This record gives sequence, C-alpha cells and structure tokens, in this order.
Amino acid sequence: MKRQVFVAIAMMSGAIASPTAFAMPASMQQLLQTNACPGCDLRNVDLRGYNLAGANLRGANLQGANLQDTNLMVANLVGANLSHANLTAAYLERANLEEANLSGANLSRAILRHSHARRANFSNSNLTGADVRYGDFRRAHLNGATFEQANMQWARLDNATVGQTNFRDAYRPRMPYRLNLP
Repeated sequence: MKRQVFVAIAMMSGAIASPTAFAMPASMQQLLQTNACPGCDLRNVDLRGYNLAGANLRGANLQGANLQDTNLMVANLVGANLSHANLTAAYLERANLEEANLSGANLSRAILRHSHARRANFSNSNLTGADVRYGDFRRAHLNGATFEQANMQWARLDNATVGQTNFRDAYRPRMPYRLNLP
C-alpha cells in the first residue's frame, strides 16, 4: 500500500513539474515575441510587469488579465476587452483605448496621461489615484467609476456619461465640458 501511494505521489509530482504543465499559451508567446497579437484570446493571462510599450492588442480579449505594473505606453488597445483586468499602476501613457471595454477593471494608480479613451467603457472601474491628465474620455461611459484622488487636469470629458461616478478629492479644475447624466 505504501509503495502504491509513493508511486502515485511521484507520478503526480512529475506531472506538476513537467514543462508542458506550465506551457505558455501560443497567443501569449506571439505577443512576447512580436509585441503584437491583435484579436488574440489572452483571458486571465499574467503579464504583470512586462514591457509591452507600443504593443498591438487591437480587439484582443484581456478579460481578467493581470497587467499590474505593465508598460503599455503607446499600445493599441482599440476595441480590446479589458473588463475585470488588473491594471494597478500600469503605464498607459498615450495608449489608444478607443471603444475598449474596461468595465470593472482596477486602474488604481495607473498612468493614463494623454491616453485616447473615446467611447470606452469604464463602468464600475477603480481609477483611485490614477493620473489621467490630458486624457481624452469624450463619450466614454464612466457610470459607477471611482476617480478618488485622481489627477484629471485637462482631461476631456465632453459628453461622457457619469451616473454615480465618484470624483471625491479628484483634481478637476473647472473646465467647459458637458457631461451626460443617465
């Protein structure tokens, strides 16, 4: 009996430690090798801390992905699905997030300076302490989003939908823009 248990444990540990058990998804390999993976399925991948500056992720599915501390400067994320992704302290300066889905995403302390997020969905997202200076959020959906202590200087919010959006302690100088309330 002891021998059978030992053999079973040895077989299980071999399966766990085998290189194929930890094989990287092909789409993630493609992204890391070429810095491009438009339309790829990258759900729940762990890209924490990677340098993906200038990456082409147009239309990619990054739902639930861990992108904490990831450099996505000037990345093309047009139409990407980043819902429920962890983008804590991610660097998204000048990233193109037009029509991207960031609903429920954690963007706390993220850098979104000069980012293009027209018609993007930030519903119920956490942008606490984020730097969105000069960001373009025209016609974006910000319903239920939290911008506490965010720096929003010169951010464009023309025609953004802001129902139940939390701007407490956010730096928002008075600007001539019109917001849509649901």
